[in-house]
Amino acid sequence: MAEISPETTGKSAMPARRPAFSVGLRADPANFAAFIRQADELGFAGLWVQDTLNDRNFSLDPLHQLSYAAAVSKRMRLGISVLFSGYRNPAVLARELATIDQLSSGRLTVGLGVGNAYHRPRLAALGIQTDRPVPRLIEGIGVMRALWGEEEASYQGEIYAFSGIRSQPKPIQRPGPPILIGARNEKALRRAVAIADGWTGAAMIPHEQRNEELAILDDELAATGRDRASFTISVNVYTAVDPDRDVAHRRVQEVLSKGFKDNPVYDAGSMAERVAVFGSAEECAETYRRMLDQGIDELVLHPMYDPAIQLERLARTVELVRAA
Repeated sequence: MAEISPETTGKSAMPARRPAFSVGLRADPANFAAFIRQADELGFAGLWVQDTLNDRNFSLDPLHQLSYAAAVSKRMRLGISVLFSGYRNPAVLARELATIDQLSSGRLTVGLGVGNAYHRPRLAALGIQTDRPVPRLIEGIGVMRALWGEEEASYQGEIYAFSGIRSQPKPIQRPGPPILIGARNEKALRRAVAIADGWTGAAMIPHEQRNEELAILDDELAATGRDRASFTISVNVYTAVDPDRDVAHRRVQEVLSKGFKDNPVYDAGSMAERVAVFGSAEECAETYRRMLDQGIDELVLHPMYDPAIQLERLARTVELVRAA
């Protein structure tokens, strides 16, 4: 894929783009290979996995999922939304991510964020550093970029400080894989514009709040004079294409009710109406168009049930969007 030139700030070059449609890997592990191949063959731009610190539901490590996807897929970009600052040492993470970039021939996109506060007591009990999450995020990015970009890297921060450190492998993408920040409050959204190559929006955020997030990003991009083409906006969407809207609604809500049961931050009740896109292909296509008109560059569509069937329906729905 063609790339734009990287900025002098050290931010990574993003692939040349038109509005893109990607998919989230939500299939059962036994069907990962079939799902990935199907998505690749249907022409989706990327495949995204999610990191989670949730101990209530079954989940696999995202880095291993992407290593697997790198071997199975041929052309899709591979993304993570999002890795949590402090959970992994940035020097170790830099090597792991560079390895995936090598295995995928330069197709990796990295999502990073500070995570939710309610995870931190459990992580601290396991000996994982949870203090100063924002500095850990900012300095962690600096550490990774230094190790990716320099033969003998150096970095001076409050948490991490070193010089003369070599790290291999280097990623194929230079100066490194694009980094997108997962952020929700205003201060964090504005920070994303300052330190990252883009922003990745969480799927469980209500539609009204998403509009507010996009407005803040637009304001900060204008206020700082940053070239909009250098900043990618990617949004995750829980979705279901079904000719029977009532069936889609019911099944999406069932999945969300199970996944967010007893969650201390997100209310699972009536969640489908507040956060998801569901209904006929025409209905979903119209909603996707409205989202893209808000300046979103990439929609990451998470099929909520019947993954193989949904991938086919989503591909046809994307064709409706493209044809408009």
